[in-house]
Amino acid sequence: MTRSHEPLIRLARFKVEELQKQLADIDRVRTSLNDQIERLEASVPEEQAAATDNKDGYIAYGSYAQAVIKRKQNIRSSLDEVDQQADGIRERLEAAFRELKKYELLEERRVARIEDALRAEEQAELDEIAQTRRRQAH
Repeated sequence: MTRSHEPLIRLARFKVEELQKQLADIDRVRTSLNDQIERLEASVPEEQAAATDNKDGYIAYGSYAQAVIKRKQNIRSSLDEVDQQADGIRERLEAAFRELKKYELLEERRVARIEDALRAEEQAELDEIAQTRRRQAH
């Protein structure tokens, strides 16, 4: 009989689960970065309104607006990096999933061969019993 593929299946399943966790972490980071952009964009109208109230606020708003623009650029750069990481993890996840399926299929085939051999053995025993009874009946 061939060896079980269960250890390989467990290892491959572990790889798949770890990569899925990494992808979920990346998705949380992406959500957080998008939330930061939304908060920055939501703060702009408030700051514009405050800037129109007095001269000092109006002067300070220019610096604030530049800082917001720069911060959004930095966050978008971070989003691009996160997306690249996610793409890499997705590719590794697809490969790990294919590997898992390969091992599972090999194990299914191994088990099916064992079951076929057992059925053949049982059938041979039944055939032998039937022949013995036939001989005894004659």
